Amino acid sequence: MIRTLLLSVSLLLAMAPAGVAGPIVFATEHLRLSLAEDGTVASLVSTPEGREYVCPGTPAPIAKVYREGRFQPTSDARNGDATKPWTYVGGQIVAASRITRDGDRLRIDFAEADASATYRVIARPEYVAFELIELSGAPVDRIDLLCLQLTGLPRRGAWVNFAFDEPFGVCLCAGNVQTNAEMDQTADHVVLRAAAERTVGLEGAVAVLFGCPDPQTRFLERMAAVERDFHMPSGAANRRHPDQRLSYLWASRPTPENIGEYIQLAKRGGFRMILFSYNAFATSAGHFTWNDAYPNGVADLKQVTDAIRNAGLKVGLHIHYSKASRNDPYVTPVPDDRLHQVRRFTLSEDIHAKADTIPVAENPAGCTLDDQRRILKLGDELVAYQGYRTQPPFAFTGCERGHLGTTASEHRRGDRLGLLNVDTWPRFLRFDQNTDVQDEVAGRIGDIYRQTGPYTMVYFDGAEDVHAPFWHHVAAAQQRVYRQLDPPPVVCEAALYWHFSWHMITRSNAYDVVAPADGMKDFCRLMPCPTAEERTKDFSRIDFGWLGRFGGKNAAGPDVWEYVASRAAAWDCPISLHASLADAASNPRAGDCLDAIRVWENARLGNHLTDAQRHSLRIVRPEDAHYVACYDQRGIWESIETNQGLNETQQRILAGRQEHHLLVNERGQYELVPITAIPAGETGIKAYWFQRSSHPDDTYVLLWAIGDDVSLQLPLTAGSVRVMRPFDTAVPIERSDNAVMLTVGNRTYLHLPD
Repeated sequence: MIRTLLLSVSLLLAMAPAGVAGPIVFATEHLRLSLAEDGTVASLVSTPEGREYVCPGTPAPIAKVYREGRFQPTSDARNGDATKPWTYVGGQIVAASRITRDGDRLRIDFAEADASATYRVIARPEYVAFELIELSGAPVDRIDLLCLQLTGLPRRGAWVNFAFDEPFGVCLCAGNVQTNAEMDQTADHVVLRAAAERTVGLEGAVAVLFGCPDPQTRFLERMAAVERDFHMPSGAANRRHPDQRLSYLWASRPTPENIGEYIQLAKRGGFRMILFSYNAFATSAGHFTWNDAYPNGVADLKQVTDAIRNAGLKVGLHIHYSKASRNDPYVTPVPDDRLHQVRRFTLSEDIHAKADTIPVAENPAGCTLDDQRRILKLGDELVAYQGYRTQPPFAFTGCERGHLGTTASEHRRGDRLGLLNVDTWPRFLRFDQNTDVQDEVAGRIGDIYRQTGPYTMVYFDGAEDVHAPFWHHVAAAQQRVYRQLDPPPVVCEAALYWHFSWHMITRSNAYDVVAPADGMKDFCRLMPCPTAEERTKDFSRIDFGWLGRFGGKNAAGPDVWEYVASRAAAWDCPISLHASLADAASNPRAGDCLDAIRVWENARLGNHLTDAQRHSLRIVRPEDAHYVACYDQRGIWESIETNQGLNETQQRILAGRQEHHLLVNERGQYELVPITAIPAGETGIKAYWFQRSSHPDDTYVLLWAIGDDVSLQLPLTAGSVRVMRPFDTAVPIERSDNAVMLTVGNRTYLHLPD
């Protein structure tokens, strides 16, 4: 009670009325921010320690406005890196020139821009928040509500906008989806910003600032208070839920008839969750009409989800939500007006229903020429074009009328037409996020979710498939769906996430499978491993998946799955395997692959790995992670294939090829051993040798047949080798005086005593 009273008095003193001499001060129980009257940041200190974090030298402005320019996303921004997402091109950037305060109102003037901003200040022991309630004077495009240039905080969680070291951290986050927060960083300092843009809405934006002692253990507790007070999704609480650790089997096309077989696969692999996509039960994204495999609709899907839960497993759902399939009623036979249009044009002449040239008043230069993405919407008709004329008279040429099952018709001069926003995966057309279509689709997803749940996880795929401003629409589209999910899933993954997404998306970076089986280990080294280290700074995990190549001629072997599972275990991260029943049937080593995953999953979830063992599995130094992590996964894979374009650190990591094997030994304990590949030529065998600390003079070999069983004749004398399958379970072998005959199929151990 006394402590609370003292804090309240401190906050009241910090919020003293205008006219009091000295800087303007805002204080929480762990942080004290002082602003000079000229609009600069005088000090930011941790309390009660009194450590200063503002960069020495020329004071930096607390706020800025931008006007008469444009925002241009960097290549990093388009690929989801929030560390430097925008470049402002042209126009003015004007710093704050004066600050005044009257009670809980803070006014910031920008004299050179002839603009003023008024904030409502919300002071609590846990945080201080600044809500923009009025922006007067000349119009502006954007305002940096708060801008803090700090030093002495070397660890940076760019996603959540948190900079920290071991004893203390500073977070500047958005209080709603209307507000963005972003970070610039160098080795010496970090700049935290919270901003609002006119295209989304200026008034109502909220920036929340708080300090956090002992960040590694207390940050989620601090953020939970902010989420509670600002009615945000519970990203902090969900990150502490044990289900965040669960891996999943992505079942390809499960049905009420075959779900039992998928359950068996999941259990063999030690997966505690089965995820499936909407395309298992629906004909398209958008309306999610039931397909032929689900003739009874909701009843059939509930039969599938109930079967999974009754087997003791969790259920996950993968969705595309920000776009419609080409065969969906949003597209055909009458295209919806709420499909997003990238460019708009005006017919310059009347045209009849069979015209293959569409004359327009505006120059179509720059319109896409990508295959299957050249689609115009003209009233209720879709038109596919081959090219266009960029000299008068302007026109789209080589047009297919009545495209995608729409009806060709006559159109009049002056009619409007638009270039549709066709996805880079041209199977889809994207929605206009400035309409209510996203809410409509979200409601449909929510209905399916509620009737067939509960679901532990939802995967928000295609999150990048929205239009500018990306920082807003990525998170806002996710929120429009998330708020329809009742009860909310505790685990969410997404193809892309922005700052506010942190409160919904709890795990990140399930990469598409781009590498062939023999390259998956290298891809794992250069993509998921650095990203896993980087995301620890945001108090988040990644998914070491999606893992494919499970069946067919180029199926990955058990060593691949073991390698990825071992690296995921290094950061206590889940993995995911995308597989079909046909994949499992076509892979002669399917059982071995699943067994390898299961051993690692059981050890990881059962906490059988020591901290020292987990750290020994890491191949990325924390200080390198930010500079190695790359979001262009196809570019990384092309670099691996050509051995060009990799930086020095990436090359070093790629060269670190030490692999490990986790076995259950003769005492029933998990035992981790480094392993080394044995060249096997064209024998059809893959083999590794290792030694154990408990038997330092003995050699062990782990081997298996890549395809069909292989007969081996080993030049070993009788009694010099013990054959085991699994470990410590001896199998009979055929011996002669000078050789041992062995048929190898599934994984087999050889024990060669000294």
